Amino acid sequence: MSYHDTKNKLLYWIPRSLAILLGVFFIVFGEFDDSPGLQGLGLILIIAIVVMVIRNRNKNIIMIFKNLFKNKAIIIAIISFALGALIYNYSKVIFQEGNPWPEIKAISQLTFGGTDMVKLSDSDNKYLTKSQDGPKAVDTFMNDRGYEYTDQMGSGYFYKLSDKTVVLVRRQYSRFYTIWTVSDSTTETSNDLWRTITNEDGVTYKYPKELLAKYISVVDWPPVVKVETETFSCKTTPQEVSSMSDITSKRMVDNRIYCVNVKHEGAAGSVYSSYTYTTTKNDKLVKVSFTLQYPNCNNYDEEQSKVCSSERETFDIDSTVDRIVQSIK
Repeated sequence: MSYHDTKNKLLYWIPRSLAILLGVFFIVFGEFDDSPGLQGLGLILIIAIVVMVIRNRNKNIIMIFKNLFKNKAIIIAIISFALGALIYNYSKVIFQEGNPWPEIKAISQLTFGGTDMVKLSDSDNKYLTKSQDGPKAVDTFMNDRGYEYTDQMGSGYFYKLSDKTVVLVRRQYSRFYTIWTVSDSTTETSNDLWRTITNEDGVTYKYPKELLAKYISVVDWPPVVKVETETFSCKTTPQEVSSMSDITSKRMVDNRIYCVNVKHEGAAGSVYSSYTYTTTKNDKLVKVSFTLQYPNCNNYDEEQSKVCSSERETFDIDSTVDRIVQSIK
């Protein structure tokens, strides 16, 4: 093959290959911020290039693409503009972990590789999953290694093997992806974090001494538990006024219905949220009340602010309350 032929082939395939890679890039990162438009653009770009290469029926379209790709300046400008716009719109997400390559590689594997959980290449103890499949993927991952799920507290999931316990703590990487950090094995189990108390009404129950959260603090703690002989009812807050500081909603926790009232009050750079969970147990009405403090994540430096916001998104207090209720005697 002559130098001229090689050059012509390179000039033919390089722009097309770059366009296909750009299309794949759009599809992957279109999931970051629920952007079907970006994903659609990537898919259209890939289809257009494939059709142009393998089909020659529509000469007009082919001539348009050929003329376009002959002008390297136009191609470079289009790709540069697209990448620049992508980085500008998604920079906070893309670079939240510093070098984004491990996450980009993991997202590609999750999207195209048929796998549910991928180890980040720059870490020994961090994994990436899709948010909606995260807990199930983690459970399968740990069960395959002989661990059994024992408990959940806040953002932490406890797994046990013999006398060793591992905690996987999750935090949001974007709306659709979650990073899981696997702790070192320890002999301390989730049960070691729980305390037993009997209140003045003679009700005995368990509660966690801490919530495995760095940026969320307990205020009124341990929770106040009341058992009453009343009928369960739940008047929820209408959606049109859901921005109020006093909100009541119904939640399903492990197939049990809870009526949850939350009152928010801001003070000194934090929001204090007072919770009252109401449900039934053994034909009695059970109420669990407590207050948590949520600091304003914007008060921290950029790195801490990201961690704070991520913890806020993945923090789950519902399962902790349900365990408190189920421990009542």
